[in-house]
Order: sequence, then C-alpha cells, then structure tokens
Amino acid sequence: MASMYASKAAQKHLSTLGHFFKPTNTLEYLLGLAAANYELTASIPAVVQYLESVPWDEISKHEEKLQAILLDYLKSKPEVFKIWGEPSADRAKRVPVISFTVKGRSSKEVIDQIEEKSDYGCRWGAMYSNRLVEDVMGLDPVDGVCRVSLVHYNTDEEVRGYVKVLDEVVSS
Repeated sequence: MASMYASKAAQKHLSTLGHFFKPTNTLEYLLGLAAANYELTASIPAVVQYLESVPWDEISKHEEKLQAILLDYLKSKPEVFKIWGEPSADRAKRVPVISFTVKGRSSKEVIDQIEEKSDYGCRWGAMYSNRLVEDVMGLDPVDGVCRVSLVHYNTDEEVRGYVKVLDEVVSS
C-alpha cells in the first residue's frame, strides 16, 4: 500500500497507466491500473491497531537484539564473511537489514542452499541497487549480496535457527 501526492500542475505532464476509457482528471485515474487489492485494503485497520499497540521503542529494541545475534555470528568468522554496512547492531546506527557475502561463494548459491535446508526466507542480489553494488562495493550486480531482514515479528529462536543453517551451509 502506498500514498502519493502530485500537484495538479505536475499531473498535467503525466500519461495514464490505466484503461483508455477511464477519465484522467485525478491522480488515482492517471496512475491506478485497477481497483485496490481488497484483502490488503481490508487489513489496514488491523495493521494500524497492531502498530498502535506496540511502542516503537520496544520494536527497535527487539530488532536490535535480533540483529546482534546474526551480526555477532558473522563477525566471529571474518575469514568467511564480509559484512556490508555498519557491523554494529546499535539501532541508532542501522536498521535490521543485514547484507553480507561469503568469501569464495556466490550469494545465490548460499541463499539457495539455505532455502533448500530450511523454511527461512532470505534474498540475494543487488535489490535494485545495481550502481551501489557494482560501482561502490565492487561486486557483480547480478549476484550481489546475501540479505536478511530481521524485524519485530521475528523471534530470537528463528534468528538462532537461521544462524545454525547458515553455519551448516558455509561449513559444507
């Protein structure tokens, strides 16, 4: 779900993405392809209620604890892993999205093996940051990095389980 504002002056320079028979007098008609996803729209009140029930400070403290588990593991094996970005779990310095590479291994291979051995979902690649990955980091923009997002609905157990599977993959 997203929200967007475009002034009437800016809207005059847009071409519609929608059906030819729809009017083009509003931003919704200009950019909307069809109706909103009903299930996603219906979930908004529950998401808002949940987010109002959990203090943001508690969320960030929990995420800091989660990322510390993975970062501590990655830092314990500098001969195996390269952490891209801030290596500290300090929530004032980073968000809980961790990018790393495994020395001598392709990111795709590592993630494929993790997902073969477990139900953990993680990603590999440039995540639409091809210039950063290639020009700044000096990596192949297709293979990129291994990326793990650890957010407030993850548990300590899940992160420790992920670390265990990652360790099995890089030790094989």
